Amino acid sequence: MEKILIATILRPQGLNGELKCKLENNNYDVIKNVNEVYLNDKQIPTRVINKAFRNGYLFLTLSMVNSREKADLVRNFKVYADKKFINIPKDEYMISDLIDMTVYSEEGQEIGKLVDVQNFGAGDILIIEQYKREYMVPFIKDIFVQINTAANIIVVNKQKYNEAKICD
Repeated sequence: MEKILIATILRPQGLNGELKCKLENNNYDVIKNVNEVYLNDKQIPTRVINKAFRNGYLFLTLSMVNSREKADLVRNFKVYADKKFINIPKDEYMISDLIDMTVYSEEGQEIGKLVDVQNFGAGDILIIEQYKREYMVPFIKDIFVQINTAANIIVVNKQKYNEAKICD
């Protein structure tokens, strides 16, 4: 089983153990099928009694957290879910699935390897290692024309890639 980080618990919400969380992906639909979660490095799942998305935050009620005092004990905990229950919309990808993918030009020339993904607020930036140097490239459809997770490859428009890349 592969666990995926879905949220970070910020603080208790109310008196009955509800938790206000920062969702790691701003798309609530990604976790609508998640019915149990793992807190921090715990190996035993906790049942989700209720989940809601309000004002940009995820609110969770968990079976093991039924009071404000217990909710206070899990403040700043990371919330993970089994990857098989995560809904990934078409044309969206899990960062963990992209890391270490080989990047090729449309002509089939190997360009490098994707080593990291960053987000500085305006959008995702892919970090490509090319000739022992790292380049930052905005994750734009015009540049990244194909992603094939099964074949572990990313295809780029070489001209647009070269115009957009910034040396780290």
